[in-house]
Amino acid sequence: MYQSHQDSGISYFFSGEFYAYRSLFEEFCPPPMKIEKGMRICRHGHTKNWMYYLCKGSLKVYVENLTGNERIVALLGEDTIAGLDCFLPGTASLMTIESTSDCWLMPFLNTTLEAMMQKSPEFSIELVRYYCKVMRQLCFDATNQSVSSVFIRLANFLQVNWDDQDNNRVLLSQQDLAAAVNCSRTSIARVCKIMKEEGVISVEGIGFRILDFSNLEALCRKYAHL
Repeated sequence: MYQSHQDSGISYFFSGEFYAYRSLFEEFCPPPMKIEKGMRICRHGHTKNWMYYLCKGSLKVYVENLTGNERIVALLGEDTIAGLDCFLPGTASLMTIESTSDCWLMPFLNTTLEAMMQKSPEFSIELVRYYCKVMRQLCFDATNQSVSSVFIRLANFLQVNWDDQDNNRVLLSQQDLAAAVNCSRTSIARVCKIMKEEGVISVEGIGFRILDFSNLEALCRKYAHL
């Protein structure tokens, strides 16, 4: 069922978490390298040991199902770390990470991160906090995917990621939303059409603006069958 997650600390978007430690990364890592839009920096089942500090640009973290469709689990912005599941030596990445814009990244290894943690205990604490945020997001995502109703999955997704933030402007395409809540674009189009007709959203170019969160719970009961 629809859940209110106000002040839950859960977010699909990550940005700025390590801004205060950028100079530490610059001390231990090579200069930023440019990665062009559409390039993969981590590949499921193949990439080992390498992680990245994102200086500029944006990345999407996703898995692919048996039919080749993407399941996006997070979007990363500047001053975040990508590829943390490669921290354990010799283990292959479980996620694929791809640039959604031209990016500048500083690559580093397991040993690099360990040296940084030894030099700065405060950084170690921040890294644990970041990892906990990632884990909370993944736990929420797993819970939300267990809901059969696409309408409720989308409502939950909107609630945790916007909830009166940024003027409630959702700058994601229907295909992006479909990849986030694990359904077809046609299903998202049908749900968005209902939400628009019910006055919950207004369409504005790519994406839409959320007008009425308070009505979402009632609509989830009404359209739980979708």
